[in-house]
Amino acid sequence: MKHFTLFTFLYLVAGVCLSAIALGHRDIAQNHKTILLVNAGLLYLVTVLSTFPFWRQGFIRKQERLRDKPAWDRNFFKISSLLIIGLTLFIAIPDLVSHNWAIASIARASAAPLLILGSVEQLLVRSQIRQ
Repeated sequence: MKHFTLFTFLYLVAGVCLSAIALGHRDIAQNHKTILLVNAGLLYLVTVLSTFPFWRQGFIRKQERLRDKPAWDRNFFKISSLLIIGLTLFIAIPDLVSHNWAIASIARASAAPLLILGSVEQLLVRSQIRQ
């Protein structure tokens, strides 16, 4: 049974946006277009995978394994996810703004949606399980 969540929709929207940027501009260098399309393809793949039950069950099993670990080990998972989100935003946003949203900076930051959405989804599933 397929299970659609908010994150399924967000992965899909991010992939469509990257595809539109890559295919909508004619003056993009080939390597930038390749980077954008590869990252859009990864987002589409995650969109499809996130509809299957094993996707969420993997997060749940991971959380159950962490439940038996010491507190520092459980907190390391949360801190590392927050660190990924923070560092990705800290690096991507100033790069985009300082280069006035140029295609090269968009291509460099195109992996950010996948990293951020994946980390946020894991944190959300973790908080739902704990409640």
